[in-house]
Amino acid sequence: MICDLSFSFHVFLLRVINLSKFWTVRSYSSLYVLSLFSTDNVVLNGDFEEGPWMFLNTSFGVLLPTNLDEQTSAIPGWMIESNRAVRFIDSDEYKVPQGKRAIELLSGKEGIISQMVETTPQKEYSLTFTLGTAGDSCQPPMAIMAFAGDQAQNFHYSPMGNATSQAANVTFTARAERTRVAFYSVYYNTRSDDHSSLCGPVIDDVRVWGLNAAAGLKASVGLVLGIVGMVGMVLL
Repeated sequence: MICDLSFSFHVFLLRVINLSKFWTVRSYSSLYVLSLFSTDNVVLNGDFEEGPWMFLNTSFGVLLPTNLDEQTSAIPGWMIESNRAVRFIDSDEYKVPQGKRAIELLSGKEGIISQMVETTPQKEYSLTFTLGTAGDSCQPPMAIMAFAGDQAQNFHYSPMGNATSQAANVTFTARAERTRVAFYSVYYNTRSDDHSSLCGPVIDDVRVWGLNAAAGLKASVGLVLGIVGMVGMVLL
């Protein structure tokens, strides 16, 4: 009963201070977790949850061929620029960093996925994403090349401890009203149990943030967390 009252008060407080649009409330075994989602992310379908139909009980994923039109792409918002496919995977058959679906990059430089995002010229942004493995016996080393505007950076898959994925970040300054972000696998990887099967690193949770907005949001979040924490201590 007390926990329910605390939860109700938290939601009420967030509405009163007009910050509820930044939060979603989730329940995990009576523990209420406040998760932050900024509206400043300009990437469309960055979590790859929208995509083609996945047949049940299949272990092949969906191979996505070249498509240079983001309006008709099987992955809304994204283009497959190269002459080789990338693989759309789900958590039923593969390891996915977050959510249900992600993209496995195949064929090295010949398997590129990209998106044009809306930006403000001369403004600083941060491209963030999660790098992981699909759990399909892909042989190391695995790495991706990430592009954001005029910046390019190589990221090797090297998770810490028992982690199966890692966060990555590229900071860039926008030069135009639309900026290209893109990814491809650095290596031509194959599976250890089948050297004829291509595989590669997995990308997920792609976001582009305006750095000034992110700094202001961080300060607001710190204040709200402090208030909610104190109220929760009193009620509990």
